[in-house]
Amino acid sequence: MQGSLRHATISETPYCPFFAPVFHLKTGRLMKMMLVLEDGSSFAGESFGAEAEVCGWVHNDYGVVGYQETLTDPDNRGMLVNMTYPLIGNCGVNAGDGESGRAQASALLVRERSRTVSNWRAEGSLEDWMKERGVVGMDGVDTRTLALRLRNRGEMRGVVAPAALPVPQLLEKIRTCPVPTAAELIRDAVGGDTMRHHVPASGFADDGRRRVVVWDLGVRRSCIAQLEAGGCQTVRVPFTVSWEEIGALEPEGLLVSNGPGDPRDLAETAAQIRKALGKLPVIGVALGCQLLALAGGGRIGALKTGHHGVNYPVRETATGRDAITTQNHRLVIDAGSLAGTDFRVSHANLNDGSVEGIAAEGLEAAGVQFIPGFTDDGAPGAPFAEFIRRMERRR
Repeated sequence: MQGSLRHATISETPYCPFFAPVFHLKTGRLMKMMLVLEDGSSFAGESFGAEAEVCGWVHNDYGVVGYQETLTDPDNRGMLVNMTYPLIGNCGVNAGDGESGRAQASALLVRERSRTVSNWRAEGSLEDWMKERGVVGMDGVDTRTLALRLRNRGEMRGVVAPAALPVPQLLEKIRTCPVPTAAELIRDAVGGDTMRHHVPASGFADDGRRRVVVWDLGVRRSCIAQLEAGGCQTVRVPFTVSWEEIGALEPEGLLVSNGPGDPRDLAETAAQIRKALGKLPVIGVALGCQLLALAGGGRIGALKTGHHGVNYPVRETATGRDAITTQNHRLVIDAGSLAGTDFRVSHANLNDGSVEGIAAEGLEAAGVQFIPGFTDDGAPGAPFAEFIRRMERRR
């Protein structure tokens, strides 16, 4: 039973090590649901979207808009996401706003789901979209109290299940719920998009565009779109390939992408990245930035409460320029561990001082913890623009 459910999650539903369908008689009333955290606290709500029991890591998301991007962000693979903005779903969903081709979060917790959809781009409702893709929803949750709990106690695991089940039983489910490795999360997040094939023998087209290999850990579509807008062609390869296989494609640049999981689980990937340093311009984003730090000899730690959502202020240390950024990470680079390495801190978070970017000019390598966004005129964001300039200088 467990095996068949796990197989289904790869192609049809968000990954969750415990994903059990909830069956009940249709009474015309919404099923009462409960979120239980591993510290024993519980939060009531009503079911919407898919009906199931799910177990996973719980974190807040502070975005006012962008719930579809949040649900499809590969960094959120298997997560139970608490939306701190009170009304969710009023803009509906559409085919263009997904950051991947599938749902990634396992559950969405909201104060109030919108019963109406009003947006010129809407192609359907959030609730129908969640039902079709197996995303569990809880409506009527005291999201403010939950957000404060996670902020004060730290992010933790939890389970969403019918409220009729006793809390001790749900706590036991949390305790026995398997914790997936980064490799498992990446394979489930990427699925058939990259994992079904190896490095393409054909390589790049000879059309004058800059050649960029994407080391795909769960890359966001918006990252690919920015590179293409900057005149690049991309080839995505699985995170399990070697640097020698990538080098055989003769790329001009390398993107180590964002993705889910703990980079400390990916020692072999970090070792392969180390081989690439100094051979061509490299940029790492989010998880890719953390792997760059590990490849360069740095260490990774964890924040009590991660950065999830929008409007995180970040300062570029060399220029003093500030940017408002989108982020989705709990793990963070230890600034002190970079001493004596080729890397320095290039960006810092203005809220808590944590590392938001690293750079090694001599190796033509840089990484950012945040997700670069398009500029107002549709050009690639600053980190990608600098990466493209480095490739141009090499030409």
